[in-house]
Amino acid sequence: MTRIRLCPKCKNATLKSAVNVSGWLTPNMFECTSPSCNYIGPLFIEIDPKDYKEDKNSQEGDTNNE
Repeated sequence: MTRIRLCPKCKNATLKSAVNVSGWLTPNMFECTSPSCNYIGPLFIEIDPKDYKEDKNSQEGDTNNE
C-alpha cells in the first residue's frame, strides 16, 4: 500500500525529493512545493491515503462551520 508524505510545516501532500543524490551519502531531503511554505528538510509525516482523505473531509467541515 502506498503511503502519503506530508510536509511537517504546512501539512500538505506537496513534498518532492530535493536533491538527486539524497539517501546515497546524505540524508533524504524533501522540498515542499507549496508556494506559501517552501520547507526543505529531512523530516516528513507519513500517513495512509484513507486517513488523509478523512482528515481533509473533517477540515473542510470545520471551515464551513465558522
